[in-house]
Amino acid sequence: MGTDTVLDVMGLPPQPEADLGGVVQQLAYDKASRSSITGTLVAARENARKVRHLLPAEVWEALNVTYAEVGTRRRPKSVAGMYRLLSLARTRTAVITGLADTTMSHDDDWLFLTLGRALERADVIARQLAASDIRGAGERALASVLQSCGGYEPYLRRSRGIIGPVRVANFLLRDSGFPRSAFASLTVAGSCLSSLADGSRRPAREPARLVGRARADLEFAAPDELFADLPARLVMLQSACSQISDAVTRHYFSYDLPTQWRTGLAG
Repeated sequence: MGTDTVLDVMGLPPQPEADLGGVVQQLAYDKASRSSITGTLVAARENARKVRHLLPAEVWEALNVTYAEVGTRRRPKSVAGMYRLLSLARTRTAVITGLADTTMSHDDDWLFLTLGRALERADVIARQLAASDIRGAGERALASVLQSCGGYEPYLRRSRGIIGPVRVANFLLRDSGFPRSAFASLTVAGSCLSSLADGSRRPAREPARLVGRARADLEFAAPDELFADLPARLVMLQSACSQISDAVTRHYFSYDLPTQWRTGLAG
């Protein structure tokens, strides 16, 4: 995957003159960018500070420790150093997510947090598949796509080591047992909306309808049909994630402008 493709997946404009070091700087260390690791941590910590009274101490401390540790690390000059930084970010994100799931009351606050994470996962899967264009990819490229989505080992166990484009697309888009698949993520989103509606006098019919339609588009398509129409379905999936996010914003929050989702390669 080239640097321009990586930038496009993240919703950033291409930089024809940028080298790998420049892209790493932008995606890892740019504090002003919500698409960089450091920028995301800055935004997460600031958002968490505003709702500090709603967060368990363990979640707040884990976020602060991660923010401080990434901020004090020197920019690595080697591939091994970059790998350690990315491994740290991934591990600490998993820790924070796990603490939120196990220490927060599963009330409306947790439901909104989980809903947002589920929609983001579905959107990322669509971006990854669109960027990779797996229809003519070989085993090595397919393995790379699976690894980037966190599904390499689960896929191998499910498929008994057979790697093919149709199977990979089917696995990442609608395997109900893989928690990062688009279908599983939309299922979680639908469950969150149902739970939110149970405690509300005004059920969120429009977001629930959009989630149900997106799930049905994935669930009831034949594997060959899904693969043949893959680019169009990825566009539909990204559009659905954006529409669901906007509908939730309109229904539950009083923002003047809904969330603007960046368009990746599928858009």
